[in-house]
Formats: sequence, structure tokens, C-alpha cells
Amino acid sequence: MSKPLKVGLIGTGGISRQHLPAYAEFSDEVKLTAVCDIFEEAAQERAKQANVSDIYVDYKKMLSEADIDAVDICTNHDTHAEMTIAAAEAGKHILVEKPMGNDVQECRDMISATDKAGVTLMIANLLRFSPAAKAVKQLLDDGELGTIRAARIETVLHGVGILREGHWMLDGKAGGGVGMTNTIHETDLVRYLIGDVKTVTGVVKSVSPRMKNGGEDMICATLEFENGAVGTVLCLWCAPRSPVGQGYTLFGDEGSLYTLSQRPIYQGDHFGPVVVSSPKRDTPETVPVNRRDPDAREVKGMEDIMGHFVPLDPGNHGMPTNNCFTNEILHFAECCQEGKEPISSGNAILGSMKLIFAIFESARTGKAVELASL
Repeated sequence: MSKPLKVGLIGTGGISRQHLPAYAEFSDEVKLTAVCDIFEEAAQERAKQANVSDIYVDYKKMLSEADIDAVDICTNHDTHAEMTIAAAEAGKHILVEKPMGNDVQECRDMISATDKAGVTLMIANLLRFSPAAKAVKQLLDDGELGTIRAARIETVLHGVGILREGHWMLDGKAGGGVGMTNTIHETDLVRYLIGDVKTVTGVVKSVSPRMKNGGEDMICATLEFENGAVGTVLCLWCAPRSPVGQGYTLFGDEGSLYTLSQRPIYQGDHFGPVVVSSPKRDTPETVPVNRRDPDAREVKGMEDIMGHFVPLDPGNHGMPTNNCFTNEILHFAECCQEGKEPISSGNAILGSMKLIFAIFESARTGKAVELASL
């Protein structure tokens, strides 16, 4: 396949704006050549921003007529499977925004269709493409924190206040709710970093009357990982007076790290900087008191007891930019061109989708769910 990879955009909602810089800045590698939206005016506006003249209101017509090698699907969650399968049958490579599908069977059908067609399927779980996440993964692979014993995953924001009345993300039938919209980011990243989840117990609630058709604005879950680690998940869309928090904490028997999570995802870098405390980074001033000679100096408070966390320098770890969206699109283009398996392929993300669906299933049945059963 010759360069650049020619891509057709399907769906021109808010998330599609975050994809445009990659096409504009790296047009020698990946080029947007067509835009489709069921609302023609929206398609025209996004096409103008991207300097694209080939515009469609029917994605199937775009698949059959446009000069494209691949599609970038940025539509409602409940349309992902249908569009992915149609694109595969048309012989197009597929980048589809998270979440992958609305249930496990949809996800499996997407994988089967793309495998059968011999095309690339990549899910846009963008946090895997953050330099900070890559730095954390390297740190863990090097054993700096020792054995990871526990993880804490959190999303707290006033989602029901941010989204307009009637927005599809408030509608459970459309794949809305905090789980599929936000929780999937952190849970996928933690699973990518420390491994698969074995068992889930969860509680899911719809508190706000703005949530429709079972769409949830509260999730609380406990996780047991295959490697023996445990985890907690707390995700809220109904906390209007709480500080915004999106991130994770990892606890190892040699150290810990967490994200300073006061930054919105749409900045495209990460939920926030990572800070870490481990023996490798200790100085005489930062080493925790329980690792010092107890007679060496007076303990002055909790800061001494807990030690000091220091910023983790992410570097770029081979990433072309500091923007997750741009990095994932360039990775997609490279995988299509070279026939490589994406870091966030359908097979790689299936376990992350099972994790979300297991939380829902546990909430429905009141029982723990083994992910192997899904």
C-alpha cells in the first residue's frame, strides 16, 4: 500500500475534532480524503476545516465510492459494530473510537469480520498512546515498584451537568453512561499496564433523572486481577461539587505511583502528570522513614512517614508527539501500511470491554462475574 494512507471520516461530532491535527500535520503518512455525516451541514463544516472536498451523508456510499483505504469511525457507540463490519466487507481498514461495541458479541463480530476480510481493526483507546503511559509501562516492566498488589481507578465529574438534555451519551440504549464513555479509559489503561482482570463485583446506579434507558451515572466495583492484584473502581457523573478527577493509582511492594488528575482528556496528552515513589528515586531527603535508621532524625509528620513522590519524566518513549490522538492515528497508519498488529487491536481491547460488561452483569445479578465466562 502506497503512502499516505487515505482515510474517510465517519461522524463529525466533538471527538472527531481531536483527530484532525494528525491528518493536517502528518499528511505524508495519513491523509483525510473524505468526510461523512448524516447531517450534511455538519459534514460540510468538518470537511472545510480539514480541507476535504469529498462529502457524504451515507457511509455505505462513501465506502463504495470514495478514494479511501481506511475509515475513522467517530459515531455513537451503538453504531460501531455495524459500521465496522460494513467497512471490513468493503475491504477498508478500520480505526473506531472507543468503546469497541455495545456488548461482547458485537465485539467478537467486529473481530471476526475484520479477520475474515484481512483488514486492520484498531480501537482508539488513546491513553495507550500517551508518553506518560509508556513511561509507566517501562517502569513496571523494569520492576521498579516490585510486585503490583493493588490499583485504584477513578473518574469523578459532573457528566450529567456537562452534557445537554437528551444527549445520546445519557441514553443506555445508545451505549451511553459513565462506564462506556469514561470508565473504559482508565480500566483499559490499568489493564494494559498490569494485566488482565479475572473477577469483578460491581454496583451500578442511575441517580439523575436525565439518565435514560438504564444509562448509569454511578459505578463502584472491586476487581481481582489474574496476577493476584486487587483493584477498586469509582466512577461518578453525579458529583457536581466534587473536584474533577480522572486517573489511577498503582501500589507495589517496593513503591507506588499515581496521576495528578486535574487535566481534561481533550488536551490530548494524558489525564495528568505521573508522580512516583520508589527506592530507585530516593534521596536522603525523600526516603520514607520506615527505610531509615529510626534514630537518624526526628519524624516530623505524615510527610516523613509517607516519603516524597517525585515527577516521572515521560520523555517520549518513541512516540512521535505528546498528543495521544495524533499518536494513535499515526500508529494506525503504520499498522495498515506494514501489516502489523495494533497495540489496541480488537483482540487486545476485548478484555477491556469484558471488564466493563462484567461490572454491568455483576450489578444485574448481585454476584461476582468471572471474565472467562463472558
